[in-house]
Amino acid sequence: MEKILNFRDLGGIVTEDGRKIKKGLFFRCAMLEEASENDIAELKKLGIKLIFDYRNPEEIPEAGGYPYNEIGAKRLSFIMLRGNDKLFKLQNQPNYKRIFAKVTLEDIKNTYRSLPFGNEGYKRMVQALADGEVPFIQHCSAGKDRTGVGSAILLGILGVSFDNIMEDYLKSLKVEKEIRDKAAERVPRILFRYFQRRFGLLFRVEKELLEAALEEIIGRYGSLENYASAEFDLTREKIKELRNRYTE
Repeated sequence: MEKILNFRDLGGIVTEDGRKIKKGLFFRCAMLEEASENDIAELKKLGIKLIFDYRNPEEIPEAGGYPYNEIGAKRLSFIMLRGNDKLFKLQNQPNYKRIFAKVTLEDIKNTYRSLPFGNEGYKRMVQALADGEVPFIQHCSAGKDRTGVGSAILLGILGVSFDNIMEDYLKSLKVEKEIRDKAAERVPRILFRYFQRRFGLLFRVEKELLEAALEEIIGRYGSLENYASAEFDLTREKIKELRNRYTE
């Protein structure tokens, strides 16, 4: 893609039983507002049916286009961060209060720990998976955190090992600088270094973040199958059917 950061097809990733996720069905990326005409043309060719937008309203640029209709896909929007989450509160604070805030790695870990549970966005995504509403895209602002967890859940249901899920997650490292630079465009130049010191961790891609999500899933449910059953009403038989349908 010319303008869409962090775009990739999850197809081709190897599952634990040696099969591969089918290509052209599941995509992930950063925000779509800056898509070029060529990007939109490529997305149209893919036949995208649904676009899962995991951003809060405050993250959506006031200026810029909304290419969803041009792509020919239905956009489904979900607010992912919890009301008791520090990062959610930070996003909804006035600018003068944000100046005195600071984001730590533990803050971001807590977000990863909370994302997999009771999450309407992921539930709708798994429903689309079960109902055959494909191809679809998952995206947020940078396409690494909320999209990363959503992609990990999808891949886990389809039988991909955690090592291979992590390998896909860490591909976002390739665009870490571009993501940080894009966010910096919204900050006055004179405040950039201050912004980096206090909020720079928001743009990092760290292995231990996704590990925190997995540890929380196993800690609560004991296994991925128990998690899929409790959160998404997926039986073992349904999971097996999905794996047969979406892998080759």
